[in-house]
Amino acid sequence: MTNATNYGLHDRKETILMIAEEVFAQYSFAGASIRLIGERSGVNSAMISYYFGSKEALYLDIFKLRLDEIAEEINQFERLDLDPAEKLKAYIAAYIKRVSSNQSFHRLLCNELIAEQHPLIIARLTEVRNRVYNFLLKIIGSGVSKGYFKKIDEEVFVLNILALVRSVFTDYLTLRIHLNKTPQDDFARRIVDYVMSMLTLEDHHQFERKNHV
Repeated sequence: MTNATNYGLHDRKETILMIAEEVFAQYSFAGASIRLIGERSGVNSAMISYYFGSKEALYLDIFKLRLDEIAEEINQFERLDLDPAEKLKAYIAAYIKRVSSNQSFHRLLCNELIAEQHPLIIARLTEVRNRVYNFLLKIIGSGVSKGYFKKIDEEVFVLNILALVRSVFTDYLTLRIHLNKTPQDDFARRIVDYVMSMLTLEDHHQFERKNHV
């Protein structure tokens, strides 16, 4: 009975977090209210306050959940036994999926970076963004040294990857004006293919032979 109750509580809190994420993204932290979140989630305001304590605590919990997910994703990729090309390709695909499937959170990120009202969020966000950036730098650096990738400006290339994905999948001007549509199902694959084509050497085996002579 206790386990069933705990699972029910977890599911309800997760539902509230997901609805709150959408509401905060739509109305901003200042414009959102516990009452509106309650109406949309079907949970009364008093119960939401009981679960989370305050509107600010609920807002902070959303960022904690999402940023912890991103950090854990990096942990999982670091443990994968893949060559640099395979790892980079898999991570970019996962990164695109995460960004494109949760635009509400990325709207929240932009709002928070502009407003800078919550130092704890900015500090944790900076930490996680640096992990993503350094993780990509490490993969590309390894790929260059092992002959999988061309020699490039690694820092600029990583910034281009991150900016490209955000622009295609979250930027209104790109979606509605330049593309004049939402990204098609094959857009993720096309972006991954494009990134890899900019990096990959035509003959990795030739590089290996050259460095063993």
